[in-house]
Amino acid sequence: MQVLVTDATSAIGRLVARQLIAAGHSVSGIAKHPHDYLDDGVDFVCASLRDPVLHELAADADTVIHLAPIEAGAPGSVGIKGLAHVANVATRAGARLLFVSQAAGPPDLYQQAETLVSTSWAPSLVVRIAPPVGRQLDWMVCRTVATLLHHKVSARPMRVLHLDDLVRFLVVAVDTDRNGAVDLATPDTTNLVTAWRLLRSADPRLRRHRVPTWVDLVPKVDIAAAQEDWDFECGWRATEAMVDTGRGLLGRRLAPAGAVGGLGQLALPVEPQPRLEPSDGAPLRCAAPDGLEGEFDDRIDERFPVFAAGRLDEALPGPLTPMTLDVQLSGLRAAGRTMGRVLALGGVVSNEWASRAIAVFGHRPYEGVSANVVVAAALPGWDAHAVTQRTLGELSPITDLLPFGQPQLTAGPLGSVTKAVVAARSLAMLRHLRADTRTYVAAAAAEHLDAGQLSLLPEASLEVRIGLLRDRIHQGWMITALWLIDAGVTAASLAHTRAAGRVSGIGAIVESDRIAVETASLAALLRADQPLCALAREGNVDSLRALSPEAAGAVDGAVAQLGYRGPGEAELASLTFGDDPAILLKAAAQAAAAPAPVTPPQRLADRLAASARGSRELAYDTTIRFTHQLRMTLRELGSRRVAADLMDSADDVYYLTCDELVTMPADARLRIKRRRTERERLQVQRPPEVVAQAWNPAD
Repeated sequence: MQVLVTDATSAIGRLVARQLIAAGHSVSGIAKHPHDYLDDGVDFVCASLRDPVLHELAADADTVIHLAPIEAGAPGSVGIKGLAHVANVATRAGARLLFVSQAAGPPDLYQQAETLVSTSWAPSLVVRIAPPVGRQLDWMVCRTVATLLHHKVSARPMRVLHLDDLVRFLVVAVDTDRNGAVDLATPDTTNLVTAWRLLRSADPRLRRHRVPTWVDLVPKVDIAAAQEDWDFECGWRATEAMVDTGRGLLGRRLAPAGAVGGLGQLALPVEPQPRLEPSDGAPLRCAAPDGLEGEFDDRIDERFPVFAAGRLDEALPGPLTPMTLDVQLSGLRAAGRTMGRVLALGGVVSNEWASRAIAVFGHRPYEGVSANVVVAAALPGWDAHAVTQRTLGELSPITDLLPFGQPQLTAGPLGSVTKAVVAARSLAMLRHLRADTRTYVAAAAAEHLDAGQLSLLPEASLEVRIGLLRDRIHQGWMITALWLIDAGVTAASLAHTRAAGRVSGIGAIVESDRIAVETASLAALLRADQPLCALAREGNVDSLRALSPEAAGAVDGAVAQLGYRGPGEAELASLTFGDDPAILLKAAAQAAAAPAPVTPPQRLADRLAASARGSRELAYDTTIRFTHQLRMTLRELGSRRVAADLMDSADDVYYLTCDELVTMPADARLRIKRRRTERERLQVQRPPEVVAQAWNPAD
């Protein structure tokens, strides 16, 4: 179906467009201003609704979703006249019109708008929504929060609506031919004082910042039609939705056009990071041989030609599943852009770092060696020679890897000045990093659900939980990346000592010693007992338990600490130590085969460097905790999709993206089959360890 979305580049417009594309619809969009995060699949036109191009877009559309505000003070408002114009255009084109009305807004304005839509000649649906909330703090949610702050605190019950559920309902509505009007709100209520306290607990310094308020925070809504006629279930309950709004407030402040970043905590990302085209319009070239390019692969800017698998294979063994590519690689792009905020780079180099610091070829992750070499010249404590040694295996001429052949980026006065500027920016950004990490770790504990608890959640709650966990994983990669910067600053300050620790590129973001530390005692037991070690190499847990209660206790203790981790732990389809303790036993046997590590005496400089590494390790470990939470949620939802005959097997969930799993496109089975076949092909025709301009399958 062809769907036209007005105000497509607004926060809600981008969410709706992305979900419609995932559901298999063709989407066109129109708005006054472009936005980098708008899905590439949208046929976007930057124009006002008065532009004649609207008639052309509507003529091709089956449905028009009007999301442009009609209130005078709202950002991008088109007023009631703009709505009348869209209704007229939809009528002439014979397209169905969906209009989102605010139950909390001025009654005279929105009643007039609803009457205008319902009495137009076009088939139409008015979706009247309760005060919107959620971590996606657009102008509507900011207005709800501002009204709560302004409102007299009372125990009066109120219904709200999470933006996730609004988007889910609009996708459902597009697939039907229902007309009329429907009220949308949470099935339960919270009360004003509870909502106020939840927001205040998230940010005690929360202020309105001149954000307008709703006319009626507790409007009358009748959700009977949504529940009985539409059979629609909200994924968020009222109190949970307010808690999620508080998550979005951390690190942001309210503004009339939508929340903006503050100077304190790192904000939770609320939408995936898309790939960016080169800022100067240079073309990107396919690196794969004809017919071998993966669906989710990157393309190469010839000025940044060299990529290497290096250290990434241990956590992200390719070819990765589409779900992992969707979640983890967009998270790593978010990490790159977070690091880019402190870099004294510009234009093309900054764009390359933000999009392809870690790229994908043959559905396998690669470090952008060329971009890493440039960035290593700018970041304190990073070493360009170490980047090439760790990624390419031997020292290569650095000038061969640089864009435009610019060796001056790596040395000389310019390099020194650049590092000084970046060091100052880094210190300003890292002031709150330790507090951000503590908050992130606490969130992992507070939001943890075991398999039994997940089985009790409604399907709609599982769907919205997937989006939250994806955002949490992205947040974790961002925090881990900032600790990489901190490690470099620490290494630079200790340059006159023997402290190890110069950073050798963004690939260090997945380095972790936690498994080795937690299994050290078990490895020592195996090293001292060859029969036990032989059983461990085979993964024979039962025989080892019978032979050595001490070793069995060590296995159980390690599984209790590391049940969410394992080989290829960032791949969502991978098994963990908790799934199969034999995997942990084999890892311990491999460690036992190596000589016992010797810990040298540590000086103050060594302890400082170790502290920086330990903090990064904690952020990475918590990211993997959230990854396992997502893995468990996917397993539960996959089993329900199989029971509903929407999939053939539970692991089919890994061959869809997050958005596709929520909306379930009509051709889901075909997508799964095609992507599974592609992954099997890439397991045989995998790209080599190093990609330079292009690649051919490795032997």
